[in-house]
Amino acid sequence: MNGGFSSFRSDAAGAMRTVLVSAESLQLTLKPELTQEEQALTQTSSKPKEAHKAGNEDLKEMLESNKESLKLEAMKRIVQLISKGKNASDLFPAVVKNVASKNIELKKLVYVYLVRYAEEQQDLALLSISTFQRALKDPNQFIRASALRVLSSIRVPIIVPIMMLAIKEAASDLSPYVRKTSAHAIQKLYSLDPEQKEQLIEVIEKLLKDKSTAKCRNSTASPLEVSRQHIQFEEVTVNTKGL
Repeated sequence: MNGGFSSFRSDAAGAMRTVLVSAESLQLTLKPELTQEEQALTQTSSKPKEAHKAGNEDLKEMLESNKESLKLEAMKRIVQLISKGKNASDLFPAVVKNVASKNIELKKLVYVYLVRYAEEQQDLALLSISTFQRALKDPNQFIRASALRVLSSIRVPIIVPIMMLAIKEAASDLSPYVRKTSAHAIQKLYSLDPEQKEQLIEVIEKLLKDKSTAKCRNSTASPLEVSRQHIQFEEVTVNTKGL
């Protein structure tokens, strides 16, 4: 009996290592290499300035300007800095003020930035949480998905109910891109609050069985399967402790 249980624990440990490696490789985080859409957004017609003010003060002034054209130019330059591996975290307060902009191109760039820095600037991100919630209903799929990614990057227990609701709604979104984003958000919410496992497994099962996701199933199934295995393994581990 003991030998059989030891074998089970050994096999489970090996499976867990595989799951964690897979989960790590599937994390949906902003890489220095931008997507084609994000690269297109950062194209700027202005010539580089020969001299800049100290730090990013010139960009801050542009973001606080009343002119949309200056704000848009600033965000293009900021995202370009991020793509080159430069640190632009000090611009978070100035950038997040523009999250509710009616200019869709500007709003997209703001969310590209927020996805990158929301986890580092959680206190400031929390101040705009109502805006992120409204963005989950935005007509643009990129904005809806980005808002969910930002919400799932805020690692504060108080917003767990908001995250859960957002994931459930995203899992039923008409856009495959948004549904795929919900699959990745599941892992983040579970790591923040394992008590949500039952509801999360229900969402996973729904996404895996939903025939309307057939066109994106290959890109969605893997993170979903990893999430389900991870959650179920955690439950088995808890139940077998002390045996």
